Amino acid sequence: MKKSDDQGKFLKRLGDLLQKGYSFSEAIDFLLLPKEKNTIKLKKRMIGSLQKGESVSSVINKQLNIPSHVSAQIYFAEHHGQMGHTLSEAGNYLIKRRKNQQRIQQVIQYPLMLIIVSILMMVLLRKVLFPRFQSLYTSIGYEPSANLNYLIHFIESFPMIFSSFLLSLIIFTILFFLFKKRISPIKISVTLCKIPYLSNYLRLGHSHFFARELSFLLTSGVSITESLLIIESQSFRPTLQFISKRLIKGLKEGKPFHECFSSLPFFQKELPFVVHHGQSNGRLAEELRLYSEICFQELEENTNALLKYIQPMIFTFVGLFIMAIYFSIMMPLFQMMQGI
Repeated sequence: MKKSDDQGKFLKRLGDLLQKGYSFSEAIDFLLLPKEKNTIKLKKRMIGSLQKGESVSSVINKQLNIPSHVSAQIYFAEHHGQMGHTLSEAGNYLIKRRKNQQRIQQVIQYPLMLIIVSILMMVLLRKVLFPRFQSLYTSIGYEPSANLNYLIHFIESFPMIFSSFLLSLIIFTILFFLFKKRISPIKISVTLCKIPYLSNYLRLGHSHFFARELSFLLTSGVSITESLLIIESQSFRPTLQFISKRLIKGLKEGKPFHECFSSLPFFQKELPFVVHHGQSNGRLAEELRLYSEICFQELEENTNALLKYIQPMIFTFVGLFIMAIYFSIMMPLFQMMQGI
């Protein structure tokens, strides 16, 4: 079960069954019907792990290979008790994420094909048409204008520039994944939070996740310090561990809870104000939950807005390509006709 869509459907159905009163083992036994050998093996592994005393978050993480932040959500649900609700939400999230990935593929697929075709046309122009133009210019004593020379030079150079950029990107990606384990996840998160545009998405994501899980823990009757200790105890998201340690350290130093967020670059600026307001009126858990929903809505709106801009930008880029190719062919003809 590797596709996020299948994982999402399974988690959503599992959460729904738990909310209807099924035990975890009963729900798994019902959902993993013996249709295929892989399903039978998966059911045996999951039920066997549960019988050995492994936690639900550990079993789901190992057997379903779900993203780390989803595993962290399930881990926290073991402490605040809303397991069915958490699994349903996690399933819905994975389904939405899969749909967004498919939308991005659809948006990029056709324009990317046009870019490849345009580059192939540029290569053909460079290898076939431009040498003939040069021979024609020499035979009739025609001297191309400076603008035309610049355009021809751009078309001749672009395939090489694009290939170099693509190769550099591939090498950088490979090196990043090779050395990722050697680099502290905290340093990676801090660096990413400094990149324009990307930082907004990351801060919204961190703010949504932290506010949501803390609100659930507080609602279950756990104190702020105990909630932070629970968040620190999980190993799925190292950044959350670091955040919890810093917040606990601030509380031990006697700082008000909302002031402890000031030195952390991972959150939206509004989060300390939300915490301060919630503590002042005694509704911290409720206001954190509402704020997490606002952050999630902003994330969805920003993602949809980005998808709307991607395709027009790529089509504009491709259009400029085609115009450059057209002018590189037609301008010499027009200029030679004017010289006759």
